[in-house]
Amino acid sequence: MLRIISYSQTHAFRKHVRRLAVPLLLVGVGILLIGAALLLPQSVQAQETVPMLPIENGRYFDTSGVCATCHSNMFDEHGNNISFDSAWRATMMGNSGRDPYWRAGLRREVLSNPDFADFIQDKCATCHMPMARTTANLATGEYLAVFGENGAVTPGTEYHTLAVDSVSCALCHQITPEHLGTREGSSGHYVIDGTTDDLNRVIYGPFAPNAAQAAFMQASTGGVQTQSDHVAQSELCAACHELYTPYFDVETRELAPVEFQEQTPYTEWLNSDYRNSQSCQTCHMPVVDGLAMAASLGNPIPAMRTNVSQHTLLGGNVYLPRILQTFGEELEVAATDEQFQAYIDATRAQLQNDTARITLQNVVVTDNILSLDVFVQSLVGHKFPTAYPSRRTWLHVTVTDASGAVVFESGGYQDNGFIVGNANDEDALQFEPHYDVITAPDQVQIYEPVMGDTAGHPTTTLLLASQYLKDNRILPLGYDPATVPVEIAVWGDAATDPDFVGGSDIVTYQIPVTSATGLTVEVELVYQTLGYRWADNLREFEDPEIAPEIVTFLRYYDAVPNIPELVANDSAVIP
Repeated sequence: MLRIISYSQTHAFRKHVRRLAVPLLLVGVGILLIGAALLLPQSVQAQETVPMLPIENGRYFDTSGVCATCHSNMFDEHGNNISFDSAWRATMMGNSGRDPYWRAGLRREVLSNPDFADFIQDKCATCHMPMARTTANLATGEYLAVFGENGAVTPGTEYHTLAVDSVSCALCHQITPEHLGTREGSSGHYVIDGTTDDLNRVIYGPFAPNAAQAAFMQASTGGVQTQSDHVAQSELCAACHELYTPYFDVETRELAPVEFQEQTPYTEWLNSDYRNSQSCQTCHMPVVDGLAMAASLGNPIPAMRTNVSQHTLLGGNVYLPRILQTFGEELEVAATDEQFQAYIDATRAQLQNDTARITLQNVVVTDNILSLDVFVQSLVGHKFPTAYPSRRTWLHVTVTDASGAVVFESGGYQDNGFIVGNANDEDALQFEPHYDVITAPDQVQIYEPVMGDTAGHPTTTLLLASQYLKDNRILPLGYDPATVPVEIAVWGDAATDPDFVGGSDIVTYQIPVTSATGLTVEVELVYQTLGYRWADNLREFEDPEIAPEIVTFLRYYDAVPNIPELVANDSAVIP
């Protein structure tokens, strides 16, 4: 008797086969890699044991453990391990859903604006837990709950695995080119195809598909390899890293009809000299030197290509990876201590080699006044610092006499991230102005954004931020104040400083001294991912009953010193 099988039954069977394909492929990969390893140098063969990445075949996304089936154990022609999963595990992209500061900040936003709690959680999850949020939105049309008994942060809930997998492989490689680089396509408004059969989802990549590798990919993920240049363009990054946020009037508690430019690195880049020569990926996903594997399976094995981008995704964030490294078990991280340390070391190297330079100039003593200029030069294609407004960089200047005693210091700091002399760290309602000339120790040149509410008070609550009271972040080369859009304007005293220009700034120090000889001047440009005020303001909600995420983060913050990172330094001696 002929049995009629419905489409839904066939579809379910194919999905079942696809789910079986992943563990079968893992076995096959192991066998193939044993053979491939015998052909590799002995130094390459020893691989550290790392935690398992999550393996879940979702309706719209497969998790990183599925992708790692073919994108681990990858090497370049020099024998260096350039595996996508190994590099990505310790990144902030790979831990955006686990980020304890993001969770604490989100809890604070919800407590500050309880009537909009559902919207706020869903909006912030769009880029921090994008696979979970997109799945919930496409499947049910509902907001994603981050907190609560059924919230995505809670282990065992429906969307938890997708949530902690953070900004994973399948998210970026399934974003379509639609609206990218426009205001419509920013603020997390990326487009994912939610209508195509989940066994024929398009997976975008920079290379023309290799037939054997494409077959492996479709068998394990249901993804159809498709070449598209948009995955290597800055516009892709702008989908989340160009962010405009709504805000409330502090007096009326009404939602404003316009939005606030919370972070705009893409627009900053568009208005720099880098727009024609370097994309975001050029610096944050640098190309491997020479030939490299793009996958560990295929025909031939290994399949070697040129222009393979490393998935290092380096920025300037050292502090949060240090917390993730220290409290990894609590935070369900999928990276080892060694992988976090490698990421931290690489981030520090980028900060010190590719971010900015400082030079001491015109160091003289006249009439017991030590005068010097600090020339600050940007090496990046956006403001420094850029993106999330908790970040700041500043000049730490120290003068010592012949005996080694400190006779002047501006910009000193404490282990908790507090900058000595900074008005905002001392008082949440004040902030340090931009300086052209510094004459006293309690004057500190801090390059930072300071957000303000509708009453003109400094704030670290995103949904109260309506303006910048100060934005003197170091400008990229090519920035022209006469032509840039208002979203990336300079705010505060820096706007009238003639030395504060695209690509550089000059700060003059005039310091009273008692001796004209035997002086040593040392200057550092230091960087901090999380300014002191951004952490300390959380203490208002430090209650385990209503804000366990804030209590948890502050425990981490108090345990891991928030010491700034060195970007550049210089010194001079007056004999």
